[in-house]
Amino acid sequence: MLEPQQGGNANNLLMSTSNHRQAPTSLRRDAWVEVSLSCLEHNLEVIRSEWLKKKPGQEPSIRTKAAKSPSKTKLMAVVKSDGYGHGAATTAQLFEASGVDYLGVASIDEGLQLRQSGIKLPVLVLSPTPSWAIDTALENNLGISITSLRQIEDVSSTAKRLNLRAAVHIKIDTGMHRLGIEPASTAQALELIDKDPNLQLMSVYSHLAMADNREAVDFQKDRFDKAIKIVPPGTILHLASSEATRLFPDTHYDMVRVGLYLWGLAPNTILPELRPALSLKARINHIGPVPIGESAGYGFTWTAKRESRLAMIPIGYADGVDRGLSNCMEAIIEDKLVKQVGRISMDQMLLDITDCKQAQEGDLVTLIGGSAQKSINLCQWAERLDTITYELACRLRARLPKVYTRERLR
Repeated sequence: MLEPQQGGNANNLLMSTSNHRQAPTSLRRDAWVEVSLSCLEHNLEVIRSEWLKKKPGQEPSIRTKAAKSPSKTKLMAVVKSDGYGHGAATTAQLFEASGVDYLGVASIDEGLQLRQSGIKLPVLVLSPTPSWAIDTALENNLGISITSLRQIEDVSSTAKRLNLRAAVHIKIDTGMHRLGIEPASTAQALELIDKDPNLQLMSVYSHLAMADNREAVDFQKDRFDKAIKIVPPGTILHLASSEATRLFPDTHYDMVRVGLYLWGLAPNTILPELRPALSLKARINHIGPVPIGESAGYGFTWTAKRESRLAMIPIGYADGVDRGLSNCMEAIIEDKLVKQVGRISMDQMLLDITDCKQAQEGDLVTLIGGSAQKSINLCQWAERLDTITYELACRLRARLPKVYTRERLR
C-alpha cells in the first residue's frame, strides 16, 4: 500500500493508489516520473549502516598532530541536476529530516532553489561561482568552492561589501585536472583565508577521477594526504564520492559525498543492496490496428509481420527517452514485457500490445521500474546506449511531472 505524503511544490503530486487504472499521474498529462521516498530512506540507511560503519584497523585521517580522529563520518547528499532527475527540493527535505549533514549542488541557482524550498542545511556549491553571483551566494548562506587563488580576493571583497562572513571550501586538483588549486598552492590559499576576517574556512576537498579503481584512487589520495597535512584542525576533509564510499573506507576522512547511490542507482550495473527510487510511467492514450505489411512511425522503421495492435503513450525524446532506444527498448503492461516499435518521436512512442488482449486506453505502462515479477532498470537503457545511468536519470527531469510515494518495502 502507498501512503499519501505531504511536501513538494506545486508541480509535484503525492498520491496513494494500488489500482493500475487509477495510478498517480499529472492532472494535465499521462506521463510522469514516480519517486519512492521509502527507497531513498532505505538507501540512506545502507550507506550509513554498512558503508560508513567503522572498519577494524581503519586509520584516522592524516591531519595536524593536534587534530583528533572524527567520531562520526559526515554525509553530504549531492542533489545537483534536480536531484539526478528525482526532484531536488522534495528529496532534500527528506535528507534534511533524516539527519544528513550537508547538501551538494552544482550551481548558485540550484542552491537558491533549496533555500527557497525552506532548506536550512549547509549547502556547498561544487562548481566555481561567477564573480557576479557571489553576492547571491553569500546572501543565501551558500558555501563557495575556491578553485583558484584569485577567487579568494573576489569572495573576500564581496563579503566585506555585504558585511557578511563567507563560508569557503578549498578544492584541490589532485590529478583530475578539471577544477581546483594546485596542491603546491594549498599553503598560500590557507594563509590568505586565515588572515582574512571576511572568510571562514569550512572544508578542504578533492574529487576522484576513477573512484572504483584502487590504483587511481591511491594516486590522488597520496597527493591529497600531502596537501592536507597543514590544514588547521576543525576543517572538514572530504574526498570520497559514491563508489569510493562503498569500496574504500580509507577515503572517508571527515565526510563523504554521495550522489547516485542515494537514488539506488549505479553507473552501469545493479547493486542488490540498494533500491532504485525512480520509476517512469505513462498511460495508453490511443490504440490502433496495423495490418500485416504496414509500417509505423517516422521513417517507417518498423513493419508489422502480423496483424498488430499498437498503443501510443505520450512520452518521447523531449522527455529524456533517447531516440537511440527506438525499436530496442521494452515496457511493462499487465506484468508482460512489450516491445517499443517505430522511431521514438519528440512527444510520443508506440508499443506493440498485440499479445496484451485486455489492454485498453487508460492502462498503466511502466518504462522504468516494475514489480517483483517484471522490472526494467535504468542500467539496461545505459547498456544499450553505451552510456551511464547518471546521464539518463538527469535527462528525465526535462518536463515530466513528479509523483512522490511511500510504500512498505519488502
